[in-house]
Amino acid sequence: MNRDLAIAAPPLAVREALERQSAALADYSLEVFLEFDFLDHNILGGQLTGGHIVTYLAREADRMADELLASTDQPVPTPDRSRRWELSEGGNERPGAVMVDDIHESTLRLREAVASVADWSAVSEEVRGIPARRLLQLAVHLVDLGRRWDRLALEDAAAAASVLSDVLQPELSGYRLIVSDRTAALSWVREGDLVSVTGAPAALVAWASGRTTDLADLPSDIPTPPLRVWI
Repeated sequence: MNRDLAIAAPPLAVREALERQSAALADYSLEVFLEFDFLDHNILGGQLTGGHIVTYLAREADRMADELLASTDQPVPTPDRSRRWELSEGGNERPGAVMVDDIHESTLRLREAVASVADWSAVSEEVRGIPARRLLQLAVHLVDLGRRWDRLALEDAAAAASVLSDVLQPELSGYRLIVSDRTAALSWVREGDLVSVTGAPAALVAWASGRTTDLADLPSDIPTPPLRVWI
């Protein structure tokens, strides 16, 4: 591969982790649906249900796929309005089986759109950031659906942690994140105007996203960035 194209493309580790987490989303969505349905799954202190999460992830996948296709001069299909319900249209209240089909179709569209990009240097920086943002979306929102952080593979957690500062830039301004494989516990220290937070990749993603319920050994005095409900 041309060196300039390699630099422009999203890191291989991010794209490979995105593939694995996309497959995990399809599997875990079905698991949640079969166990207790999306509407009965309360998230973030009862603010949301599993239906909100699945519908959000489906619509984000469709929007990202359309943006990738448009940016690479490929035809963008007319939206399937029978499937692409927005949250504002009650998409979170659809039958669970319909939402499972929706997340499967939208995820497949995005995976194919990412794979179709031949020259990442020809698209904008924002479009090049789609795989990173989607990876972090899946890592975080699968936890909203009930997956524990210790079920996130180490290599995928490392890839997600590597994009935190870019994807959550406003929330993480003033913080420096340091990945450590020596301990799973988080530690922090104030260094002038910066707060340095050190920990294992999954712990850093959990802390940065505000999803720390099942995180062991979280320091009680650690500063926390503003919670972003939607990644």
